[in-house]
Amino acid sequence: MLKIIVAVLIIILIFTTTTGLHAKIERKVTNWLELSRLFFFLLLTASIVHTFLHFKTQLLSNLVWIIFLILIYTLMETAFRLKRETFGNPYLTALLFIALIIAFGIGCWWI
Repeated sequence: MLKIIVAVLIIILIFTTTTGLHAKIERKVTNWLELSRLFFFLLLTASIVHTFLHFKTQLLSNLVWIIFLILIYTLMETAFRLKRETFGNPYLTALLFIALIIAFGIGCWWI
């Protein structure tokens, strides 16, 4: 069940970040940022719950996964900040999209 929740959250996160980074109006960029943050923290919460459930068996892989999620959050915040201040950075947007796709693959396989 947790695997399905994580996969759905990552798909929603991919949609909200992609839509927010391609929005033309700053207000819509901010709204999509708020939604992206919400779904990211739900994803992080599900990952922490998974860490507590499998504490003895998969501690190292769970910690690597959480660090990877924090890296994705840093990329997401930087991309949205650049989008609001300037016209954004297409290379950072592409890197964020690739990182989210990798997270989807790992999330479907790992949890």
